Amino acid sequence: MKYLTIVRHAKSSWGQPGLADHDRPLNERGQRAAPAVATFLHRTYFGGADSPPLLPLPDRLVTSTALRALSTAQIMRETFAMPVESLLLESRLYLADADRILDVMRGFEESWNHTMIFGHNPGLHDFAEHILARANIPKVPTCTAIIMAFPHEYWGLADWNEAQLIGYITPKSLERRFPELYAGISREDGDD
Repeated sequence: MKYLTIVRHAKSSWGQPGLADHDRPLNERGQRAAPAVATFLHRTYFGGADSPPLLPLPDRLVTSTALRALSTAQIMRETFAMPVESLLLESRLYLADADRILDVMRGFEESWNHTMIFGHNPGLHDFAEHILARANIPKVPTCTAIIMAFPHEYWGLADWNEAQLIGYITPKSLERRFPELYAGISREDGDD
């Protein structure tokens, strides 16, 4: 079985007129949300804080080259205490559509059992909608993580409508469920 976690980049800044879209940094809320979501994933799924792991720690973090996606991936890599070499840049993920994301995933090394992809909407949302067999993902707000499992041992065989949803984590869901731990990581109106 293979595991894939897709993560939409954390909230980015539009505060610098003239800055290229590719170079937009995380804003203050994004800088709070990314470590919060990473900490939740680490403690809940990957065996952080001395809890037994439910899933293997990712072998690789594969990210769009956009600064906002790379920054989100870097924050998560540090939270998971993974080596720098585990973070891979993939230019094809920048504003990628669902088909391109599938192509990237099919090219993963077969020795990787769990991989994380960091990218952008609408491609990530479309990808999740098409790759999951029996789940409907209503939306993918910034810094959302969607964890899924594939029923075989080979990335190259991955296809639409076959993954099983394991987890859907949004900053808003963390803030609602654990307000004492995750206050201020999502918008107050609930629409990230």
